[in-house]
Amino acid sequence: MIELAALEGSSMSNKPASRLIAKALPRGSQFAAQFALPGLVPDLVRDRAGVCLYDDERAAEIAAKEAVLRLYDSRTRDTRKAGGYQRLTGAELADLIEKMDTTVTYFSELAGFPQSRVMGWIDGEQDIPHSVHVLARLLAASDENFELAERITEQAQR
Repeated sequence: MIELAALEGSSMSNKPASRLIAKALPRGSQFAAQFALPGLVPDLVRDRAGVCLYDDERAAEIAAKEAVLRLYDSRTRDTRKAGGYQRLTGAELADLIEKMDTTVTYFSELAGFPQSRVMGWIDGEQDIPHSVHVLARLLAASDENFELAERITEQAQR
C-alpha cells in the first residue's frame, strides 16, 4: 500500500450513492478503494497521510469492503426518547422508504422536508421527528395510504 496526497484534490461526485459501493478504482498502475452506503456520498479509503493506494485490484476491493463494514457498524441505534416516543433510526427510515418503493427525493416531497434534511436523518446526523416516524410507517403500510398522501401533496402544491 502506498499513499498519494495528490489524490486528495481529485474530483469525486458529491451525489449520494443509490446503492452500496465497495470497489477498486484504477489510479495509474495502482488502485484506490472507493466505498459508500446508500444515501452517503462515496469516499476513498484514507489514512492519516491521505488516500491509500494498493498495488492490486483485489487488495483495494478488500479495503473498500472493510471500510463499508466499519461505516455500517458505526451506525448505532439511538435509544433516546423524545416526548416519550422511541426514535426511528436512520437505517429504519431508509428501510421504510425502500419498502414504499420510492426515492428519498419523493419521500422528502411527500413529507414536506428538504431532501438534505431527510438525508441527514438517514445518515444519523439529525434526530427524526416523531411525526416523520408516523408518516413513514403509514406510507409503508399500504398503497392506499401512499396514494392518499400523493393526492394531498398534489392539492397542497397547487
